This record gives sequence, C-alpha cells and structure tokens, in this order.
Amino acid sequence: MGGKSKPQMPPPIDTSVTDKTEKAEAKVAAEKEKMLGMKKKGQYGTILTSGIGVEEEATTSKTVLGGGIK
Repeated sequence: MGGKSKPQMPPPIDTSVTDKTEKAEAKVAAEKEKMLGMKKKGQYGTILTSGIGVEEEATTSKTVLGGGIK
C-alpha cells in the first residue's frame, strides 16, 4: 500500500561562487588599504614642520595693500 520513498539528497553546493566572492572581497579590501595608505602619505607629505612647530620669530611689518611699506 503506501510505501514511502527515500528522501532525495539535495544537489551538491557549487563552491566556486563563494570562492569568487571571497577573492573579490579580498581584492576590494586590499585596494581600500592601499588607497588609505596613499591618502595618509599625501597628508603627511604636505606638512613642512614637525609636531613642535616653527620656533623662529616671524618677520612682520606693516604694509599697504599693493606692496609699499609704510
């Protein structure tokens, strides 16, 4: 009468898709680190003084707009 059939096994999971996404994510992460490193280098490349600052006295004099000294 009602013989039960065996449950079928699900098809095997294709891991190539997960491998590709992991590789892509790793590539994006590496590129992001590279960009952040370049950004940091650029920021520090513009600093002309140390963290202490300039200790020399600044030369100041009164000037008139246009370059003449009064």
